[in-house]
Amino acid sequence: MSTHTEPATAAGDIVDRRQPGSIDIDLEIAIDAPIDSVFDFFIVPEKLFSWIGSGGEIDPNPGGIFRVTYPTGDVAVGEFLDISAPDRISVTWGWEGSDELPPGASTVAFDLASTGDRTIVRVTHTGLPTAELGDRHVEGWSWFLPQLSHVAARAELRAAERDLMLQRERVAAMRRRLPLGPGGADYEFEEFVDGASRRIGLADLFSDPDQPLIVYHFMFGKQQPDPCPMCSMWMDGWNAVAHHLTENVNFVVASSAEAADWSALADDRGWGNVRLVSAAASSFKLDIGGEDADGYQEPMISVWELVDGVPRLTYSGGAYIEGDHWRGVDLLSPVWHLLDLTRAGRGDWMPSS
Repeated sequence: MSTHTEPATAAGDIVDRRQPGSIDIDLEIAIDAPIDSVFDFFIVPEKLFSWIGSGGEIDPNPGGIFRVTYPTGDVAVGEFLDISAPDRISVTWGWEGSDELPPGASTVAFDLASTGDRTIVRVTHTGLPTAELGDRHVEGWSWFLPQLSHVAARAELRAAERDLMLQRERVAAMRRRLPLGPGGADYEFEEFVDGASRRIGLADLFSDPDQPLIVYHFMFGKQQPDPCPMCSMWMDGWNAVAHHLTENVNFVVASSAEAADWSALADDRGWGNVRLVSAAASSFKLDIGGEDADGYQEPMISVWELVDGVPRLTYSGGAYIEGDHWRGVDLLSPVWHLLDLTRAGRGDWMPSS
């Protein structure tokens, strides 16, 4: 397997390596996909025709047919000369019904070189009889090679997205297999209902005892006098979908703020669809990991089930995973994932209110 050592160009950019005065075509393009994957886009019919032509017939063996039909009705015809996986494919090339460049009159070679997860594809087209034909074929290859770069990179991304989906499914299955945790202590919460305060226990948070209870530990109260902007952004979203959540789970958001302050914030933000409780008077958030001994808050979530009337912890997770990895609860908000679909990504952006 060859290895490309020159500085890589941006994926999809074409480098024209033609010699001055030469009719022969010599173009190069970088593709963000490994060499084995890119090679398939020259020998697997549905992959080949995803970037060049609109269909045709190929037999990827030496002497096998190479026939590509274009939407214009033009047909490129030749045969495979060399197939050396994963480095090289060469074919003869001409146009059906053409006297200027009949089938088999020229040769196209695709040489692939690996640069780790990136592949450099070099296209040399020799045997063209005139400079005019050379220019026309440069124009054609300059159109189709970026299509190859796009579809090959997109296929690689799609495979990674599939693997990520399957990994999420495996992780979710691991969560479901966790043994029941300890029973929750007799934690006391304060809740405002219709303008009046009441004291309730952890078991009282199960509006439906047959459904699990999800508690998000909101960063507000004690050493954090102002509500966390990120938690607030998430709450904006949860408030809108609470009616969907409550068909499947009991969903509660607990803060360490005093109940009156917590209720005032909810009124100001319009969080009228999510059940809110204050854990300021209990060690609930400290015991689960939603705050430290000094009262500093942490983003945290805990999940409970009611077993014989006793709340049992089934899962808990925080933002910080093994030191500097702090995106452990990002799945709770779609905002990050929508931003991650863009070329710029989320960058350093954080919600501010």
